[in-house]
Amino acid sequence: MYTTLPFGPLALPTAPILAMLAAIVTLELAGRTGRRLGIHTDDVWNTGLIALLVGLIVARLWTIIQFADLYRAEPLLILSLRPSGFALWPGLVAALVAAWVNMVRLALDPARMAAAFAVGLLGGAIVVNISGFLTGATLGTVSTAPWAARHFLERVHPVGIYRAAGLGVVLALCLLSLQRARPWRTIWLALLGAALVHLAADAWLRNPVLWGALRRNQLIALLAAVVAALALAQEAWRAARAPRALAPTPPAPLDPASPSPAAADRA
Repeated sequence: MYTTLPFGPLALPTAPILAMLAAIVTLELAGRTGRRLGIHTDDVWNTGLIALLVGLIVARLWTIIQFADLYRAEPLLILSLRPSGFALWPGLVAALVAAWVNMVRLALDPARMAAAFAVGLLGGAIVVNISGFLTGATLGTVSTAPWAARHFLERVHPVGIYRAAGLGVVLALCLLSLQRARPWRTIWLALLGAALVHLAADAWLRNPVLWGALRRNQLIALLAAVVAALALAQEAWRAARAPRALAPTPPAPLDPASPSPAAADRA
């Protein structure tokens, strides 16, 4: 596996470099998608950068506070930027709150912004899964397939590549079906596609976390796929009814016993 990437005389760690690339890809795709949805590209980038910065700061501070005794004993560890030094869920919640506050401040449409970032996150997830494959963070079960990847002395399913390829198909479908008037369809389609990709690819994931006899990743993916499919069907039903609701109501038929308008005028 490739834990470092050579750049001339330098050898840079693969995971942090590709994590930064994933963030750039996410923001670039979100900005381009937002422009197609009628949102200014700068507003998308600014919202994403604010959310990313606030999320990283809160995630780091949360870890420092949680392990205050350790950092008090070795203060230089505060400057360490290892992935394990960031608390995921506090940072994610802080990022979402910061993004929402910025959208309210700029009076942006939350649905269209969410659709833009749903597409952008698909692109970022592709890069993250390629990183997991290169670094060995996403290992598959042993395989004899001709496309199996070599991991030290064995050949394994390239689960990261499976995910990246599937997410690439979902990304293409979302971009091809993008409609400014139907941002929720893009959101639910992205969620449904990503859930189905994980449901299929994670069947070959090595050492999965189990909930009873079930794989946690696949169970979550299945639940997300069901929710997204139901929401997508409801969105399509509403879109089909919308033109009927906006169509003019035809005039009621005249009662044969009542006089015609012309006769009423003559009277």
